[in-house]
Amino acid sequence: KPHPPTTRAASPDHQAAMLSHVARGARASAFRQLAFARCGKSEFCSFTIHFLTPSGDVVKEASAKTGQSLLVAQQEGLDIRADCGGECACSTCHVILEQAAFDALPSPSVDEADTLSMAENLTATSRLGCQLVLCKERDAGLAVTIPPS
Repeated sequence: KPHPPTTRAASPDHQAAMLSHVARGARASAFRQLAFARCGKSEFCSFTIHFLTPSGDVVKEASAKTGQSLLVAQQEGLDIRADCGGECACSTCHVILEQAAFDALPSPSVDEADTLSMAENLTATSRLGCQLVLCKERDAGLAVTIPPS
């Protein structure tokens, strides 16, 4: 006879951490929706994103659509982990942008800046790929460097 599952109350610290993670995910989702609304209605037209090695060699070209994040690279088999599932809770989707592309994007949220500070090989134009909502008008032909792991 199987034993019934045991339940254990989460500690106050664990509960606070879970609530913080949920709140962070909700803010990230709201940010993506706002960015998508600003980009217009070209979500059905695809465009190309170029993923580069740190030395500037093209690793892969990915097809993207307005409203997707840079995690589209995962669909193309690139090693951008995004361990948190794109919820701005880790820095494993860290990417490096060219200065002009970095300047064209909205400023990172406080959550993104905090999370990004944990990334290795951080540069002045580093961002979290999960937080970059793509827009054809702005991002067609974007070159994204995947930092060394």
